[in-house]
Amino acid sequence: MTHVITVISRDAQLPSHTESEVQQLICAEVDPSPKKKVLSSRAVEYEVKIDNDDDVSRITSFLKQKQLESTTYDIILQKADRTKKMVVFDMDSTLIYQEVIELIAAYANIEDKVAQITERAMNGELDFTQSLQERVLLLKGIDSTSIWDELKLKLEITNGAVELCKALKKLGFVLMVCSGGFIPLAEHLKQKLGLDYAFANQLGVDENQILDGTTQGYIVNGEKKASLLTEIAGKHDIDTKQVLAVGDGANDLPMMAAAGFGIAWNAKPRVQQLAPSCLNSKSLRDVLYILGYTEQEIEALI
Repeated sequence: MTHVITVISRDAQLPSHTESEVQQLICAEVDPSPKKKVLSSRAVEYEVKIDNDDDVSRITSFLKQKQLESTTYDIILQKADRTKKMVVFDMDSTLIYQEVIELIAAYANIEDKVAQITERAMNGELDFTQSLQERVLLLKGIDSTSIWDELKLKLEITNGAVELCKALKKLGFVLMVCSGGFIPLAEHLKQKLGLDYAFANQLGVDENQILDGTTQGYIVNGEKKASLLTEIAGKHDIDTKQVLAVGDGANDLPMMAAAGFGIAWNAKPRVQQLAPSCLNSKSLRDVLYILGYTEQEIEALI
């Protein structure tokens, strides 16, 4: 079976000694005769032959450990057929730098209360749905007619996200944001980045448009993200193997599993361990290297 190993520097260039070290590693542990392709001064890829699924699992784990030990580069193994037609993004800490619930907490001056719920969730005392419901209850009484406009001005789009989405749209991809955050901001991001779909949680309001401390409709948790990915792919007659999922949290792992490939973007160590691949660079634009595009091709797209 033919696979591709992509190596991406987290700095301005991939040092020659690092490239040599990685190539020696690939020759020793994966394939003695890899075919090298230079993608840019920061990225290279190697086409390799791997005999069977057991070897794929072993090599994946080995390379993942090497990446986690590195502070200078990412190394990604995937099947050589990287044909993708759809990308699903998480929003918080992926397409934007911030966590929206923290922005809302600051707006409502309830940071301490939200932090306590976050800590309980991280300790395993609450699942995602429970933690969301408790946080949303704290928002009761806030005027929804003003909060979203203020928060839209505070959103910081992740470096490279604009260029990545522009390139993917030119290539004909279906693009979707699927967030455990809130729909007014997800829709705003959809418009800013030219995405096709936005899914997120809807907050309940009373007759005066005051938040009532509830959510309306389905909760966008990990399982819902996976089912929405499958649903929208089916709507466009796209095989889920041709879908790429990108996110940073544990609740993004189900959609990565449902997709043909997944990328953990600057994620927590546990998520990086469990995700199909990891990207810890400074720009989401680097996703295009993982899809096999050279710098020259990328420049033509953006």
